[in-house]
Amino acid sequence: MDEFPTILKARQFVRNAGITSVPVDIERLAAATNAKIKIVHDLNDDESGQTFPLKGKHIITVNGNHREERQRFTALHEIAHIVLELPSQHHGPKLTTGALMRYGRRPQEEMLCDVFAAECLLPHEVFSKDVSDVDISMEAVKMLADKYKASVTSTGSRFAVNANEPCAFVLSEGGQIRYVSRSKFLREMNGWIEFNVPVPRGSVTHRLMQGASKTEDYDEIATVTWFNNGVRNFDLVAEEALLLKEWDQCLSLLWFDESLKPAREQREANEDDEPLLKELDGILPWPSKGRRK
Repeated sequence: MDEFPTILKARQFVRNAGITSVPVDIERLAAATNAKIKIVHDLNDDESGQTFPLKGKHIITVNGNHREERQRFTALHEIAHIVLELPSQHHGPKLTTGALMRYGRRPQEEMLCDVFAAECLLPHEVFSKDVSDVDISMEAVKMLADKYKASVTSTGSRFAVNANEPCAFVLSEGGQIRYVSRSKFLREMNGWIEFNVPVPRGSVTHRLMQGASKTEDYDEIATVTWFNNGVRNFDLVAEEALLLKEWDQCLSLLWFDESLKPAREQREANEDDEPLLKELDGILPWPSKGRRK
């Protein structure tokens, strides 16, 4: 199984559960898998939760000491294992915080469960409309994360997928690109970003991860910095990045719009959009002599 079938399964699961409003009712999604969520407060901070069978049900325990958005993601990550029938690969019955938050060398099964969880937290039919109503920016991602009670990481990954412009979301950790999601418009333009490779020099992300005083920054940089083969018609790409020091991670939004096209192509586009001259009718448009001074 890869990411696209996982996304389709998550969307169908949300529809079947009758989810039509946000923030998503996690208990309702759990019930759809014959699972019950228990919030407990006696777990260590490095334990996010665990799942175990009891009397024919799945019992999902979640660390109540964690932030609400992390609790919701933990529960849905465990629900994903049930729905996708993927065995846990996080080394034991307990889901640790490190296994949930860190991306380096994570098994494919765990990454797919993350994708499933994010799709459930940010259901496509509702979320895509909200994305279309805002301009691409990290501020918009943060605003939607608050609305959906989801992490900025989850929201950013789904934001790019649902964007109506060529857009990508990149998660980097320890100086390496670990995860990339792209809009269909960027895929159609063959905009490809490699992962499990070092963060490119010259990028805003590299600047932040090298110890710049800022934790968030924006710039317009050469397209080839991120896209080795370039992107047709664009020499520049907009990049906004947010540093998460706690996890040695950086979240990046990359996008293209008309303002980033070379000046010549912008002029040609503007000329194409200019209205045609009005057909001549023999009547001169200048003022009559009687109105001249």
